[in-house]
Amino acid sequence: MSEKIKGLLEEEIKAKIKNLSTLESGSKEESKAIEDLATLYKLNIEEKRNENDFTERYDRRIMDDEQRQFDAALKEKQLAEQVKDRYFRLGIEVAGIILPLIFYAVWMKRGFKFEESGTYTSMTFRGLFGRFKPTRK
Repeated sequence: MSEKIKGLLEEEIKAKIKNLSTLESGSKEESKAIEDLATLYKLNIEEKRNENDFTERYDRRIMDDEQRQFDAALKEKQLAEQVKDRYFRLGIEVAGIILPLIFYAVWMKRGFKFEESGTYTSMTFRGLFGRFKPTRK
């Protein structure tokens, strides 16, 4: 209901209350005026209740929208963190494979350079030779 109509309703209620004092106590006119006043007052209460319900639903809708936006932002942030974590783990896995291969290649090259005679006589190279297969332990 518009503010203008609400104001008119409240003014009418006030006018009815003022008119009650001028009516004769116990008369039919007074009874009719009290019934009219009760009806107007119930209408006023119902209108305020409807307005409060509307305001509450509107506020709840706004809060729900804000909560959905917050949840969506949180999910997006979690997804970004999961992607970063996945790439980090992948990088560690790749490094776990590549670095030992590089290490073995360097030491094999040095060992073969040292052992040009064709026999593996040095203790260091002979001990490393058994570990030159890149496998997971």
